[in-house]
Amino acid sequence: GSTYSSKVFRVTFLTLAASLTVPLLGVTVLLDCPIDPQPISLKEPPLLKGVLEPNIKLRKAERLWENQLVGPESIVNTGDVLFTGTADGKIIKIEDGEIQTIARIGHGPCGTREDEPTCGRPLGIRVGPNNTLFVADAYYGLYEVNPGTGETKMLVSTKTLIEGQKLSFVNDLTVTRDGRKIYFTDSSSKWQRRDYLFLIMEGTDDGRHLLEYDTVTKEVKVLMVGLRFPNGVQLSPAEDFVLVQETTMARIRR
Repeated sequence: GSTYSSKVFRVTFLTLAASLTVPLLGVTVLLDCPIDPQPISLKEPPLLKGVLEPNIKLRKAERLWENQLVGPESIVNTGDVLFTGTADGKIIKIEDGEIQTIARIGHGPCGTREDEPTCGRPLGIRVGPNNTLFVADAYYGLYEVNPGTGETKMLVSTKTLIEGQKLSFVNDLTVTRDGRKIYFTDSSSKWQRRDYLFLIMEGTDDGRHLLEYDTVTKEVKVLMVGLRFPNGVQLSPAEDFVLVQETTMARIRR
């Protein structure tokens, strides 16, 4: 009888302890949680047919400059010369197999999560009609870089208020052929690039996410709002529409 009673006591005690501990842990996690999750609903994915048919072409890709470039993002070219931005804040030129740093928008030290806002993180890069580079830096804003001299010219600063808000996570850009207009994404007005996982987990649709910069009038217009983690942006060949990739929703908006 005593053995049975002790077992009942242990089971009852453990059950009560768990029923109290789990909610307390939950409250603690919620109180310390940095995000405010928003409800999202994804549609059924399309059938992987036609242009969406899976293939293994990338398995045949050759790895270039392995362990020499840290986190290259966009890649553009003028002839046989390649340009890219790296995780350590550099804008890189690759010519005849040689790697050269041509510019930095931020400054060192670089290498840790805490360094990113001052180090800078060049993401989207496009070549303009005069062979200068238009660069979207996640922390500093929109810049024009002369690849020959390394001179950097600020076009839109993340410190500038645009319709009452600063840019927090400048991501990608696309440029008209005449170089007059630049369409670019601001992935969030709350989270920075280093916190992109929080942005995805929160599912937030905060901020202004597609913007237009006129290089002549110097004006910035907000074109789309309410996107969840907009990332890549691309003008159509006829320049009559813009595509924006909405990461959290796994879709492309036109």
